[in-house]
Amino acid sequence: MRCGRLFTLSMSSPTPIEDLVDQSLDHADKARQGQVDADTGSADSASSGSRSSRVRRMLGLAVWASFIGGYFLFARSRGLGPIDAAEELRQTLSGAWWAPLAFVVFYMARPLVLFPATVLTIFAGLVFGPVSGTLLTLVGSSLSTALTYLIGRFFSPDMLSPRLTSLIGPLIDRARERPFESALVMRLLYLPFDAVGYVAGFARLKMLPFLVGSFIGTIPGTVAFVGFGASVDSLNEGTPSFDFRILGASALLAVAGSLFARWLRNRTDRSNETGELSPSPQMTKPAKESL
Repeated sequence: MRCGRLFTLSMSSPTPIEDLVDQSLDHADKARQGQVDADTGSADSASSGSRSSRVRRMLGLAVWASFIGGYFLFARSRGLGPIDAAEELRQTLSGAWWAPLAFVVFYMARPLVLFPATVLTIFAGLVFGPVSGTLLTLVGSSLSTALTYLIGRFFSPDMLSPRLTSLIGPLIDRARERPFESALVMRLLYLPFDAVGYVAGFARLKMLPFLVGSFIGTIPGTVAFVGFGASVDSLNEGTPSFDFRILGASALLAVAGSLFARWLRNRTDRSNETGELSPSPQMTKPAKESL
């Protein structure tokens, strides 16, 4: 009886090994539950982050639309088109010591109201002359390019939709691989000025190589259009008189920049095709190295 009682007590009381097993199982359950909570929390945080990012982009779009709407209402109330507005700006800046700074600031901010860059570039030559107008326009256009890039980056989603990826995915990948050359070619081809910056930011190209390529590619067009503005000697009853020497040099420079852009693009296409067709280094290694 005494032995039976001891056996019963030993069976009813947990052993140290059983305690260790129970504790291990408890820890595993807690760890599993913690992982589940962490996964749930990460999914919730990702969902909330996506919602907050969407709300942020909508608010930014509303603010931008308010700038555009306010400018167009103001211009319409005064009967101003882009050329009329530039002419008023020219009269305001004429002879003012702060005119260069005001011009650069206005040129930088003009994408916010969709004011055309070409009109302002031509009037830079008319107001400041070919040399100062070119330098001021290059500074203002570089700042406006950075602004359009940041705007495009602001509205860029974290991941492109599958349909959009299938349409422009290869082009975006190629531009991301060579942001400097892509910006240079797009500027030399005289693509819409602000659209290039928006697309580059939306596609998340590297900012510094894009800005450098954009600056260099902008030089020929800037010199050409500023030279066109500087070639206008006067306005007589709405009919401009031109300095045809400056006008001819500007036209030749614009054509040369466009031809160079086409040559550079063809050269890049050929190099890409050669890179795709050339065998990989592993395939060209001698057989001794693979043994």
